[in-house]
Amino acid sequence: MISKKLKKFNINSLNNSNSAVLTVSLESIKSNYNFLKKKIKKSEIGASVKADAYGLGHIRVCKTLIELGCKNFFVANYREGLEIIKIKKNLNVFILNGVSVKKEIINLIRKGINIVINNMYQLDKLILIAKEKKLKAKCALHIDTGMNRLGLDNSELEKIIMKKKKYLKISLIMSHLTSSENKNAKSNSLQLKKFRLLKRKFEKIKNNFKFSLANSNGILLNKNFHFSLCRPGGLIFGLNLTNFKVAGIKNVISLYAKVIQIKFVNKGDYVGYGGKYKAKKNLVIAILGIGYADGLPRAYSGSVYYKNYIFPIIGNISMDLCTIDISSYKKLKINDWVEIFGNSFSIEEFANNCNTITYEISSKIGPRVKKIYI
Repeated sequence: MISKKLKKFNINSLNNSNSAVLTVSLESIKSNYNFLKKKIKKSEIGASVKADAYGLGHIRVCKTLIELGCKNFFVANYREGLEIIKIKKNLNVFILNGVSVKKEIINLIRKGINIVINNMYQLDKLILIAKEKKLKAKCALHIDTGMNRLGLDNSELEKIIMKKKKYLKISLIMSHLTSSENKNAKSNSLQLKKFRLLKRKFEKIKNNFKFSLANSNGILLNKNFHFSLCRPGGLIFGLNLTNFKVAGIKNVISLYAKVIQIKFVNKGDYVGYGGKYKAKKNLVIAILGIGYADGLPRAYSGSVYYKNYIFPIIGNISMDLCTIDISSYKKLKINDWVEIFGNSFSIEEFANNCNTITYEISSKIGPRVKKIYI
């Protein structure tokens, strides 16, 4: 029931300009984090909070995770890293994409933020700047074990080992699984084998390195993938990469839209841009204050939900609006709220209908959508 979820926050008191709302359950985030923590037992958790915590709002999300004892956070770029360390001092923040701009590198070194090295260019640049400024850079090494995306090649390891001592403080050796959501994927065992070989090489150096391979679904494979530190993101936020829910993981977000107009449409009339939809009978329609600028994909052709009623979306979704057929329940009125996805219709099902994944849906929710933390 939509009303039960929103009444706690007195949605009717919101400014009328808010026509789309995303509720974020902090309690569910806590539950999901603790569920994953129990799975990995002795390993640490490093939460992936890039892209504004997958669209959920990194400030509130990080504060919640910090309360649970999380000290390690992974972000994509320089700007995200600076935003995280403002939340609390002495966090271990890692910049996954690395950094190549001199001014930014110097700032990160001085602030003690870990720069992830993905290639020899980044390595040489970091050493050159650290040497020039007489600083020692905190960093992590990302080794490619099969993703063929970011990551150093195995052949480059010896060069790194020779260069690392004087100017680099390497805290973490990491790689990334390509298909962890598929437990039967052969690549999982192949990557695990490669990473174990890497671990043995680095252990010979006798430094206190941490090792990390598992992302969210990597945690669920088995304990062999856990190593020193796991890097979950999506599952903390109730987002799964498959069409089904993971047992033990709770839904975190729900997206709602407000009815801003109701009108009648005669049989034969058209609805929306391009006249894509032609009414086959007389209709009662409602216009919702949400569109593709808010994260509702233009090509989506599903339904919305109100109590026990389902209303199909008709016509093209526009930048700010979409239209639903409410002929089956004509009591819906202006300022009522309908659910796009959440409790009545999972985000996994929604993403599948959009031919994409939950991560894309949540991270593309627009800035006009008001976030309510519950």
